[in-house]
Amino acid sequence: MDASEEPLPPVIYTMENKPIVTCAGDQNLFTSVYPTLSQQLPREPMEWRRSYGRAPKMIHLESNFVQFKEELLPKEGNKALLTFPFLHIYWTECCDTEVYKATVKDDLTKWQNVLKAHSSVDWLIVIVENDAKKKNKTNILPRTSIVDKIRNDFCNKQSDRCVVLSDPLKDSSRTQESWNAFLTKLRTLLLMSFTKNLGKFEDDMRTLREKRTEPGWSFCEYFMVQEELAFVFEMLQQFEDALVQYDELDALFSQYVVNFGAGGMKCPFCSSVACWR
Repeated sequence: MDASEEPLPPVIYTMENKPIVTCAGDQNLFTSVYPTLSQQLPREPMEWRRSYGRAPKMIHLESNFVQFKEELLPKEGNKALLTFPFLHIYWTECCDTEVYKATVKDDLTKWQNVLKAHSSVDWLIVIVENDAKKKNKTNILPRTSIVDKIRNDFCNKQSDRCVVLSDPLKDSSRTQESWNAFLTKLRTLLLMSFTKNLGKFEDDMRTLREKRTEPGWSFCEYFMVQEELAFVFEMLQQFEDALVQYDELDALFSQYVVNFGAGGMKCPFCSSVACWR
């Protein structure tokens, strides 16, 4: 088995779980902006509109930012949400044409190809502009040209998937405006991905529940699925929705036991004890 195929260690579900966002590209660059990013991201609430006519809610989004690795991407058949990376971000402050052609373009291409191979379509490219650094470089493209080039090379008709963050460590109105625009885009893409993937998870869960009268259906396996949904709601601080999942599981288990008593199915919880340990 290749190292990339080794199973990941089991996830311990806690109240501190947050939606996962991967970061590729310049890791030192991301590290420099992370303190501000982690503080600012949850400050402004977002309206969360769910399916099936449910009332919208205001939520504050937080994220667990991790370094991009291919083994983090979901494999076929793995539908877990708490280990699912909802968004992938590539960070660069490249402003040199030769550097872009020699390294950054190739690195971006490899990154996008890996995402495509795993059907991961939720991504964002962040170009950090640093005026002081640009003054010390030669072969510099004008401000809009490097952004346009990356958009033309990688974004096709999704030009909004490439954003500019201007001098993020400065204290200026221009910097703050840039942060606000970036954070709005990040929250929007993260919430869109979360809503989409949560909807798929709930659909799969309903399909599994509808098979509960079929031979071989496991309440324990189903319990793990719906409990993960409860953990997801806890992650968003939607505690009432989380408790609803346990109420539904309680009702389902009660019916499960009733059906067993009526001879409708085999109950694995009622087998004879063979030995004590």
